[in-house]
Amino acid sequence: MTKANFPLVALALSLFLMGILVKTGATDPNTTNMLPLLTVLIISEFGFIVCVVAVYLGGQTIIQNGFEIVLAVVTLVCAMLAVEFMLIGIQHWPGG
Repeated sequence: MTKANFPLVALALSLFLMGILVKTGATDPNTTNMLPLLTVLIISEFGFIVCVVAVYLGGQTIIQNGFEIVLAVVTLVCAMLAVEFMLIGIQHWPGG
């Protein structure tokens, strides 16, 4: 796997993790979670870190190799998922 391929792998992994959070009700504050709190926090933190690294590497690749629409869209979606993972983590943090 090269640095240029990492955003694609990160997008697939992040969509899987977000699917887990959506399916278990962690994204809706009005429902009860089917996952323990620590599990939700670990998933959201790991998803955030993976997405931030993907945005960084995707941005570097776009700057070095020129603009490619597929890589730009993947990088943008990873950025949006990173924000969502961060908001889910903050929402579930005790006292937050």
